[in-house]
Amino acid sequence: MSLRLFDHHIHSDRSDGTVSLADRAKTVAIRPHGISDHYPWRDKLRNEDDVKRYLDDATRLGLRVGIEYDLGVAPPLSAGTREALHYVIGAIHGLVVAGERLGYDDAGDYVKGRRKTFEARDRFTDPAVQARIRERILEVVAEGIERDRIDILGHPTFSPLQALGDPEVAYPAEWQERLIALCVEGGIAIEINESYGVPHREFLVRAARAGATFAVGSDTHFALGPLDKTEAMIAAAALSHDRFLAGERTVLSGPPRSGA
Repeated sequence: MSLRLFDHHIHSDRSDGTVSLADRAKTVAIRPHGISDHYPWRDKLRNEDDVKRYLDDATRLGLRVGIEYDLGVAPPLSAGTREALHYVIGAIHGLVVAGERLGYDDAGDYVKGRRKTFEARDRFTDPAVQARIRERILEVVAEGIERDRIDILGHPTFSPLQALGDPEVAYPAEWQERLIALCVEGGIAIEINESYGVPHREFLVRAARAGATFAVGSDTHFALGPLDKTEAMIAAAALSHDRFLAGERTVLSGPPRSGA
C-alpha cells in the first residue's frame, strides 16, 4: 500500500535541502506534499523578508508553502506573513537548559544511523538532567503554541533522550500526556516523522485517545522517498486517516490561542 496522505515536512535548497523549489513542484505528482524550509537558516532564510521571497517563489510554482520554525530560536513572524503560509511546523533542534545550550545534532545523526555510537550518552543518563530536559521541552512547545501560533509540532519526541533507548522510559507516560494535552488544547497537529521514526506507538495511541490531530512529515532533504516507517506507525497505532491534516491549517476545537 502506498501512503497518499499529504506530506507537510519537505526541505528544499532554500535551507539545507538539496532539491530546488522547481523540482519539488514536479514531485507533487508522486505524492501530495508541500515544502517547509528551516527558519531561520544562515544566509538563505535569515529574516522575514527572506521568508516572503521564499513564499512568493514557491507559491508561483503551485506549491503549498509551510515553514519549519525553530522553536526557542526563531524570531516572531508578523501576523500577515504567518497567515500567508499554509501552515507552520514548530520543531525543537536544541534547548537551553540551566543556562547551557544542548544541541540535538549528534543525537539526530545517531538515531538516523549516521553514527554508530552516541558519544554524549553519559551526559543524558542522569535522571535530574532528563527531568530538566523534559520540562524545558514542554515550556518551549507551550510558547510556540501561544506566541508563535504553530500549526504542527514537528518530530515531537525527538531529543537526545530518544537516543538513550526505550522511549517509554525516557518519556514517562505522565509527561507524554502533558505534551499531548498541550497539542490537543492548542489545536496543534502532532507530526509523524519518517526521518526520526517518532513518535513511538504508545505515544500515538495515547494521542489518538485524547482526540489529537496528526500530520505526516517525511522531513526529507533529498529526493522524495517512500514513507515506510510512517505507514507502519500509522497502522500499528490504528490511526484514522480522517484525523490527518491535508496541506493547510485546520481550526480545531479548544480554547483560542493568544493573538488569534
